[in-house]
Amino acid sequence: MEPGPVSAYGRTKLVGEENAKKAGKYYILRTAWLYGLRGKNFVKTMLNLSKTREEVSVVNDQHGSPTSTTTLCKIIEQIMEKEPEYGIYHSTNEGFTTWYEFTKKIFEISGVTTKVIPLTSEEYKKLNPASSDRPKNSMLSKEKLKKIGIIPENYEDALKEYLKEELK
Repeated sequence: MEPGPVSAYGRTKLVGEENAKKAGKYYILRTAWLYGLRGKNFVKTMLNLSKTREEVSVVNDQHGSPTSTTTLCKIIEQIMEKEPEYGIYHSTNEGFTTWYEFTKKIFEISGVTTKVIPLTSEEYKKLNPASSDRPKNSMLSKEKLKKIGIIPENYEDALKEYLKEELK
């Protein structure tokens, strides 16, 4: 599938990839829906909203693989050790979900009772006109990683590990 960025952010990432390819020898690791213990991220935002709201509305028609920074670091380490063929590697946790289902999983694991309401991307944009457009399909195939013996952890298992630390 050819890249088709829908935002200025996505277009700049693609330009960066095109420039990296000019080196001839390169590893480009594409990731998506990244979260970790440092900085802001979707998981922390949902947990913070759950403290002040009885319900949150979340997009249910954008699909992807939530990816912990721990998983991404493990993939990077294995790429460095294995030194596979140069190229692009999709580097996300295993499994696919929507932001809505991901939020429900975050709350379930955390014991949060805040209700999660599904929205379409269009409904979300009407409520938040300044928000960035996001692709409906961010599902990246990990087949190339698997062919070289790198099997990313399932996103649900990675989320459980992350929440153990985040909720301490």
